Amino acid sequence: MNAGSLLAHPLRDEPSCVLRGAAVALSHGRIEVTYLAPGEPPRIAVAGNPLALESALPAQGTAAYALFAGLDSILISDRAARLAILVPRDGMSLLEAQAPLYVTGPDPRRAGRFRVEAHRASAPTSVLYVAQSFGHTTGWVPAVHGALARLPDPIPFTAAIRRQEDAAYARRKVGDAAGFHVVPLHYSDAESGTVTPEDVANVSRPELLNREAALLWLAANRELARASVGAAAIVNDCRPETWILHQLAEHAQRKEVPLHAVRYAFAEFDWLRQRVRQTDGSTAPGLAGIVAASAPAIHTRRELRDALRASGIEPRRNPSVDFEASSRELMAAVPESGTLWYQAINWRDWLPLESGRQPYVVIPPLGQASALSPEQAAERAGAVLAQRSPALQHLFTRKDSRGVVLVSQGNGFSTCSRRHWRAMLAMAARMDGVHFLFAGGHAEDRAWLALELERSRPGNVTLLGWIDEHWSTFLRALAAKPQATFVCRPGLSSIGAALVNGIPPLLMPPDPLVGPDGAVDAITAEVAMERAVYAFQLERLYASQCATHRDSPLPVLVDTLGGEPERALATLRRAVDPAIQSRQRAAIHGYCHGSRVAHLIASVLAREAASGALPIQVKRRMRDQELASPRVPFGVLPSTDALASRELAPP
Repeated sequence: MNAGSLLAHPLRDEPSCVLRGAAVALSHGRIEVTYLAPGEPPRIAVAGNPLALESALPAQGTAAYALFAGLDSILISDRAARLAILVPRDGMSLLEAQAPLYVTGPDPRRAGRFRVEAHRASAPTSVLYVAQSFGHTTGWVPAVHGALARLPDPIPFTAAIRRQEDAAYARRKVGDAAGFHVVPLHYSDAESGTVTPEDVANVSRPELLNREAALLWLAANRELARASVGAAAIVNDCRPETWILHQLAEHAQRKEVPLHAVRYAFAEFDWLRQRVRQTDGSTAPGLAGIVAASAPAIHTRRELRDALRASGIEPRRNPSVDFEASSRELMAAVPESGTLWYQAINWRDWLPLESGRQPYVVIPPLGQASALSPEQAAERAGAVLAQRSPALQHLFTRKDSRGVVLVSQGNGFSTCSRRHWRAMLAMAARMDGVHFLFAGGHAEDRAWLALELERSRPGNVTLLGWIDEHWSTFLRALAAKPQATFVCRPGLSSIGAALVNGIPPLLMPPDPLVGPDGAVDAITAEVAMERAVYAFQLERLYASQCATHRDSPLPVLVDTLGGEPERALATLRRAVDPAIQSRQRAAIHGYCHGSRVAHLIASVLAREAASGALPIQVKRRMRDQELASPRVPFGVLPSTDALASRELAPP
């Protein structure tokens, strides 16, 4: 609701705004704010008692307080009434409708919880995606936006992205497409808005209650909050702060707004261990070795919590390191109508991923598919390589008999990246007839690797660095080469982009969870989780699709940090074997078909944006219809006519 409507039609339980000459008076409950002159701080009173603006947080036991929450915001809290309000610093913003009012108070529908409200006019309808990780910005964001843009009635898409470089990268991948908007996402574990919606002291900032901390988070994410108010659907990546945005959207529109959560398959780890304990090498060949190699990485919630606490980290005070618990807590509060399945079957018994009232949600890694055929991609990638060396122009084609190993170091978060690269260099020296391409890594590691290559001058290693817009092209080009593999550190951007382009990834291990100082790094723990998830899923995928070769396990992990270089070398040699590659590519074909999965998501979002949240049964039918449709070539979306007929078909 904008300031004009506040002046004309104040509703019950909503702030009232009155113009008195040059002054603007705002009241909500016992809180009164008076703006005497433009550009000057207002006068504030709670229950008739004047409050002074303070820059410091309130002392314990403070009954009411006011503080600057940002350059243009003031946070006022009436703790006796369990009410907090975030108001603009300048009253002219109210009259010009440039700044909404944010209010938190008790939720009348749920005891012990608070609600977040935005008082302003709704923004244009769009889909809001809250992206934290680099993989989401390089994979999910462009793919979902592309599917939404190709619907008969395209839907605007807003992506909230944390890092500036990630936002710039997402913009480049999407291009100049209409309907795509990026807003900044400011997040700090030490100043988390809220971990749970319960109206209690905030664990990250004990001086504040969760409702107050939520408003401080909104003050730092004003543009994101505005985008959420007009969201027809919200897609998040498990960060509990999305709960705040969801409340804003529902309150502003006075209707249910679907919340679609992206999460990982952690519940499978217990079953994995049980299976390994119950089987021997003859019944589950290769699986025990996978588990042994992944032992430092696979953790249940309890084991991760124990490991963190042993290192002096309290997960409740650092929510990102216990993101599994946070995502489960968030999902527990999400209504069934707001849940979407991204994968049709589970790997255990080939049945739908539904059990009881709360189906388990699993996402396939979704990257950006190249629109080129493998042969076209091979030609274009060769042109890029020829700029570095003319001898590499036909590397991806059958004209060149050499094999290819594309190695990715991700976006440079690894503290052991040089050990990974050193191991790959050692294997390259012993693999004649195979050319190695090194991509990614941060600037310091790339400089180090350049010096290593200058010193040793290997004839079969080329440093690519970041190839940005050519990344999907290089992955698709590998599909044109029978003797080729992709080696990467785990992460959505690398693994998802490989699978969606038809390339089976070979995974390097993550860094050790515990560093030299005995502490567990939060990012390392998340990467370890991802690596364990994908190693486990790839193992099950290969076992189910290549059952006649169970006595010859397909490569999944190459241990570049271990003490057995011969074993790692043997794994890499098997990975570039044309027969092995053929079986792996056949196994993953259709598993993560980017256009189909993205269109499924977009179809549900589009229908819910137009008609409200869909019942679970309808979503099941939409999912089954989409994933049962005939496959189309990688990177090709169904025609507009096909999309329209599918959208209009009864569920």
